[in-house]
Amino acid sequence: MGRPLRIDFEGACHHIVVKGINNSHIFRSDEAKRVYYEILEKYKDKHDVYIFAYCMMDNHIHLMILSGKAKSDAAICISDFMHDVQCAFAKWYNKRFKRSGPVFNSRFKSFNCLSLPYFIYCIDYIHRNPMKHGKTNSYYYEYSSYVKFFTGEDINDIDKCCDFLAMSKAQLREQLSARQKLQNLPIIDQLIEKIKAQHENETLEHMLNSLAFKLEDLRGARLNGYFKGLQRKVIYALVQAKRMPIKAISMLFEVSTSYIYKQLKQA
Repeated sequence: MGRPLRIDFEGACHHIVVKGINNSHIFRSDEAKRVYYEILEKYKDKHDVYIFAYCMMDNHIHLMILSGKAKSDAAICISDFMHDVQCAFAKWYNKRFKRSGPVFNSRFKSFNCLSLPYFIYCIDYIHRNPMKHGKTNSYYYEYSSYVKFFTGEDINDIDKCCDFLAMSKAQLREQLSARQKLQNLPIIDQLIEKIKAQHENETLEHMLNSLAFKLEDLRGARLNGYFKGLQRKVIYALVQAKRMPIKAISMLFEVSTSYIYKQLKQA
C-alpha cells in the first residue's frame, strides 16, 4: 500500500512532526537545536513559508507552518521546504558526529490544520510539549516559540498568524489562554497519540476538529448523529489504549457503563 499523498496548496497550514532515526536523541544538545533553528530561519524565506509555532525536543520537533507558493506546478511547497531543511541538518549532523546514513525516522509527518478549534489546540499542544515530556513544569521552555510568541522577535510570524486567523493579537491571546485552562487535557492527549498512530490527514483532521471543542460537547447519551459517532470513536480509542477503566470512562462522559458497552459493540 502506497504512502498517502500530502495535501498542500498556497496558504495551507500544517502541523509537522520530525523524529530522529529510531527515535534517537539527535537534538539532545543545545548546539543541534541551535543549528536546526538556523536552518529553519534560512529556508523559510527561500521557500516563502511562514512559521507559526515550533518546539524542539531531544528526539523530535514540532512545527506549525503556512505553505507559500510552490516553485512549479509539479512541486509541493511544504515537501520542498522540509527536504531542504532535513538534508541540511543531516549533512551537518553526520559531519559533526563523524557518521553516515539516515538521521531522521523516515519522512516527516504532516497534519492539515483546517479549522480554528484545531489550530488553537495545535499551537497549545506544541507549546505544552515540554511539560508533557517532563522537561519543564510550565510553558516556559528555551527551545519553543512560546516565550516570544507575541513579540515578533522570533522566527515565528505572529502578524501573519493573526492575518491567517482574521483576528487580533489580543483575540488570539484570549483563545490560547482559554485553551490552557481547559480540563482533561491529559486524557485527550493520550487519545490523540493513539489516533495519530493509526490515522493520517483527513481521518485525523476530522476527529481532532471535534476534539478541539470542550469535552461537554461529547457528554451525555442524547447527542446528535455527528457527535454521537464521534463519542463512540473516542470511547473505543480510550478502551483500546487501555488508559481508563470502563467505570472511569462512563463517569467522564456522564453515561452508564451499559451505555459504554453498547457503544463498543457498535464501534
